[in-house]
Amino acid sequence: MPRLIAPFSRPVTRAGSLSRGLRPSRTSIATVAVASAVAVLCGPTSMAEAAALPGRLESGRPSVLMINVDDLAATDIKHMPNVQRLLVRQGTTFTDAVAPTPLCVPARASLLTGKYAHNHRNWSISGANGGYKGFTGRRNTLPVWLDRAGYRTMFLGKYLNGYGKGRERTAAGEPGWDDWQATIDMSTYNLMSPKFNNNGTIQSPGLYSSVALQNRSVKMIKRAGTNAGGKKPWFLWVNYVAPHAGGPVEASDPRRRYPRQPSLWLENTRPMPADKGRFRHLELPKTPDMFYAGPGQVTAGRPYTASQKRVMRYVHQQRIEAAQSVDRAVARTVAHLKSSGQYRRTVIIFSGDHGYTTGQHNRLGKLWESSQASRIPLVMVGPGIPRNVKVGSTVGNPDIATTVAALGRARPGRAQDGVDITRVLASSVKAGKTLYRPIPVAAWPTEGGATTKYRGIRYGRYTYVTVSSTGTPVLYDRAVDPYETRNLARDPRYAKVVAQLRTIEAKYRSCSGSTCPKTYAATLATPSPSRS
Repeated sequence: MPRLIAPFSRPVTRAGSLSRGLRPSRTSIATVAVASAVAVLCGPTSMAEAAALPGRLESGRPSVLMINVDDLAATDIKHMPNVQRLLVRQGTTFTDAVAPTPLCVPARASLLTGKYAHNHRNWSISGANGGYKGFTGRRNTLPVWLDRAGYRTMFLGKYLNGYGKGRERTAAGEPGWDDWQATIDMSTYNLMSPKFNNNGTIQSPGLYSSVALQNRSVKMIKRAGTNAGGKKPWFLWVNYVAPHAGGPVEASDPRRRYPRQPSLWLENTRPMPADKGRFRHLELPKTPDMFYAGPGQVTAGRPYTASQKRVMRYVHQQRIEAAQSVDRAVARTVAHLKSSGQYRRTVIIFSGDHGYTTGQHNRLGKLWESSQASRIPLVMVGPGIPRNVKVGSTVGNPDIATTVAALGRARPGRAQDGVDITRVLASSVKAGKTLYRPIPVAAWPTEGGATTKYRGIRYGRYTYVTVSSTGTPVLYDRAVDPYETRNLARDPRYAKVVAQLRTIEAKYRSCSGSTCPKTYAATLATPSPSRS
């Protein structure tokens, strides 16, 4: 048996009683029982356990507002003052939330199903296992489960890549949704004027994407609040597109500024005109992983030239500027919830679909195993959720779907790979320390294909993957190397760690439902690195 080691990271939860900062509710998340100091089981919540969930109010189950922001990295939200003021300081932030497959379609398919990508098999942007056409089982998703449980279900914004190119363009909507307002085909990325399928009618509001989504979300919440005298709970999933790359191209963009230098055409976004130039003095982060491709960096990209680095700074600036429109939209939505009297019975879940790199490890984009590419912002606010608390226990975006179903006491039609993260929150805060659970990770090519790019496990302080094309192992110990600049897989001091992680990865590589990791432990099931 490997010797269990104590957590290396500092506890990220507040010590002491949870009575401070809790929102008023009949029962608080603090009342959720914690198992032993060794482990706590966090599977889907039973009906008997539902009384201890946040949102257990006089009116019954909470409404749920799920805000998803496309390509928003966990590090980006520090530049979003309204998100900080209204969400982070008023709720709980999961500091190690990840997208197990950091790409738009597989991440969103996990949010719809509560399954890892190796199970829902929607791996890529396009191709046989990619995009809207590759997503199967549409009649067995989160909105269907919630609809059957008596919720009003509403969708707004970007769906799966490729939606709107076929007959679905003018169809009334996807199964399970009572109100369907999705952006269609490539107009999704026309940030200045997207088109919507509004329950079967094509509409072009002629507004910047975030503003159009903001206005529609407020109207949808207003209508939902009048259903059954305001007593029927609702679920609204709003999908903001900015700061994802988009157009139209403007004069300051790389393609226009350097028409004869394609090497400088780095993918960029289009901020709202009012935000253009607001962050013109913002520099790239000065972190050790920025433009780093040192020894052992087998997944790092090619070195960037000085000119490319200057363009990358501009790309980063535009992303943060584009995020400001989302930040204002969050403020307006929260203000409406408060003014309409719905705030105290609504759980808000704010997240990204995956992370994003702007030069880290010489990469631009997503789909890599690094924390910058895979880590997502994840904040929960609502009845019973502790205020201004940070929890370091790892969760994945399949867990979000499982959690929403648990909040609504809906019965999932698929065996859930995810866990109810309200129980993770309760257990972590009760224990006063980070708890550990392995998360299987994998990625496939963006254009389809059944062969993985890499596969592995994220577990506590460690990220361990194998590059599929070469069989090369990669191990990062984030406790001593948080920016993942050293591949320790061949380091003799980590030989026993690698062996244990390889065993854990093999156990969960093809997990499904009850065989997926559901237990959080107070210690890592890996030996300490050798000191010799």
